[in-house]
Amino acid sequence: MLDKVLAFTESVAALFLLLVAALTFFNVCVRYLFDTQIPDWFDLSKQLQAIAIMWGIALATYRGSHICVDILWEHSNGAWQRRIDLFATAATLLLLAPMAWMIFSMVSMMGTEVTSDLRIPLHYLYTIAAVGAVAAAILAVKRIMVLFAQRAPGGAGTERLDG
Repeated sequence: MLDKVLAFTESVAALFLLLVAALTFFNVCVRYLFDTQIPDWFDLSKQLQAIAIMWGIALATYRGSHICVDILWEHSNGAWQRRIDLFATAATLLLLAPMAWMIFSMVSMMGTEVTSDLRIPLHYLYTIAAVGAVAAAILAVKRIMVLFAQRAPGGAGTERLDG
């Protein structure tokens, strides 16, 4: 079940990143070929990028594969690697949980905000990003549970959760 959730999360992040790239590409083509631009391309690209980032954070948090310098972790033994992973994930959760709450609060207070050209309601896009932020917090909790339960025989080191 968790593999399906992770695959879905990865697909959502990839889809929205693809949409950002496609929207930017087509806007550049339209701008140079027809001397105009796609309506709301900038607002939409910002919103789509935020969605991709939120869903991507969920994956990076669970897998522990975010961009970081692991000098201390790499030179530690297995017990300390696990402690470092637990601390880092708990600190990440302390950031993600309030962020998810605040994004959902923004959604509930948005009212009728729309994009400037096409009048697309922004609360739909904010809701998708908020669900990604909640997924990030939930996957951080799951990672903490896995790290707590992880006991390698003979005190061997922990490994990154790469799916």
